Amino acid sequence: MLDNEKIFFNAGQIVRVKHEGLDNVPNMMVVEKVSRSMIKNGEKDTVFLGIKTRWFDKNGVLQEAIFSTKDLMHVN
Repeated sequence: MLDNEKIFFNAGQIVRVKHEGLDNVPNMMVVEKVSRSMIKNGEKDTVFLGIKTRWFDKNGVLQEAIFSTKDLMHVN
């Protein structure tokens, strides 16, 4: 069994996408953890969707997206 270290992200932290092959990867600010609650068979079930981030693109336009935690890394 693989021992995967869990990484947690908090609002205000600076992160970036892990994929090294991409050019011009921006630093992004963590906004919030995104989850969705559903009622199934009379019971509330909460599903984690990802981490919402914001950043400015090369044209200075504010962008926002939700990423999986496995695709993000902290920026020191």
